[in-house]
Amino acid sequence: MTKGFDQRLAALQRAVKEPRDPEARARVLAALDGKSGMLVAVASEAVVGGDEEDPVVDRPLLERLPAAFERLMIDAVQRDPQCRGKVAIAKTLRRAEAEGDEVFLRGVRHVQMEPVWGGRVDTAAELRGVCLMAMIEGHHPRAMVEAAHLLADPELAARTAAARALGCSGRAEVAEPLLRLRVQVGEDEAEVLGECFAGLLQLAPGPSLDYVAGFLGAREEVVAEAAALALGESRQSAALAPLVEQAGRSVGKGRRRVVLLAIALLRTEEAWSYLVTLVEQGPVSAAAEAIEALAAFRHDERLRARVHATVRERGAASLLQAFDERF
Repeated sequence: MTKGFDQRLAALQRAVKEPRDPEARARVLAALDGKSGMLVAVASEAVVGGDEEDPVVDRPLLERLPAAFERLMIDAVQRDPQCRGKVAIAKTLRRAEAEGDEVFLRGVRHVQMEPVWGGRVDTAAELRGVCLMAMIEGHHPRAMVEAAHLLADPELAARTAAARALGCSGRAEVAEPLLRLRVQVGEDEAEVLGECFAGLLQLAPGPSLDYVAGFLGAREEVVAEAAALALGESRQSAALAPLVEQAGRSVGKGRRRVVLLAIALLRTEEAWSYLVTLVEQGPVSAAAEAIEALAAFRHDERLRARVHATVRERGAASLLQAFDERF
């Protein structure tokens, strides 16, 4: 970047904080009408104000975003490296709940290969994910088709976003089979698997619980751990039984630790009582892992006191040390 550009950027950053000031507004408008993705990204901050629940939209600025997006699609690598401007436009249109079908449809399909040391990398994965979520929230007729494409995207961020969007879609009749298919064909990334399992448990909690629990004993650690954490984060009381059963089967220290954490994440009295009993009566190694799992909720004073009393009564030096380190 040149010194002149840095000065323009700094002036624009000040201007977006005073969008009603004539001189500041002129800077914002000039940036939105320009060809710099970075400046467009900053200027987009002036379009929607207020808080998340009650946004205040500047309509004249909002109306400029689709044209700005189109300009950044021309010579995209030079004008908008890392897709900063296009991502900011898509996020702003989504936050404003504005009509942006053309932007979202172009963005969800956009691939932007940029040079890096030793090759090229696609920098548009985030853009594709943002646009897909906007399409699903807006009930676009092609949303589920585009979600299917993104579930098979080469980029981790795009696949993760697709699974998350499907989980939020409320369209169980389409999203459930798509998410199951993604899992069944194989997925190596924990983030994608976690979103797939979480989406299934959200969309169809009844039939999905047994399905997800079936992966607790998977040979691949990444699959088993993603299933355990998704069950815990689902906070379904029925998830406790398969997690407890798996905790008893897990001989690998790492896998048992994750399963015990999943049990803690259920946040139910029954789940926490199981872990406290493990601290009281279980093998020392398992008891230490139960302390570690419960420590995720160390801010709960009642739970902290309960675990502390149990550890003190047991009297094992290693567990007292584990408590002091974790709590």
